[in-house]
Amino acid sequence: MFMTQRSFHLAGVPVYIETNGYLVRSLAPSDVSDTFLQWMNSEDMMEGLNLPPINFSAQQLADYIAQFDNHRNFFLGIVDKSNNALIGFYTIDINLNHKVGHITTGIGEKNYSGKAVLWATIDALLDHFYLYRDLHKMSARILAKNRRMLFCFVKNPRFKLEGVLKEECLAPTGERVDILIFASLRSK
Repeated sequence: MFMTQRSFHLAGVPVYIETNGYLVRSLAPSDVSDTFLQWMNSEDMMEGLNLPPINFSAQQLADYIAQFDNHRNFFLGIVDKSNNALIGFYTIDINLNHKVGHITTGIGEKNYSGKAVLWATIDALLDHFYLYRDLHKMSARILAKNRRMLFCFVKNPRFKLEGVLKEECLAPTGERVDILIFASLRSK
């Protein structure tokens, strides 16, 4: 497999990005806390991710985080630098052959809902993956009913709506749900 020098050099290296009062960094199993566990297991988080209740134990969440290799997949925490609180996350799955990534994200801390945290962090995140991880494209698949997340992508100048997949997935309730696909391309 052909890899550029810079992406090979960073294979497995944790992400650490400071931007707009936030830190976006690779999570480690030691980052599991009662608060993190609580919002990862919350009904709101699971509904936004279109998942049935998972009810992670602390050890299960730590084991899940340990699976991310900082090469093909990333579990990144969003930390408020003013109080060092972990408030949300990005997961990124990368297809190295095609140089594309898929983003999933969530804000777990209720006090940060509506505070445009993703708007404050997404530009630096995209720039990092385009420049240092040699990606060409990043996409996000958003549930049409996830209005909070849609707000983060609909008017974001770095993302464009690529398509709508009608009744693409089945919600835990049995309802068919549309998926909206947003994508960002690396600048030439």
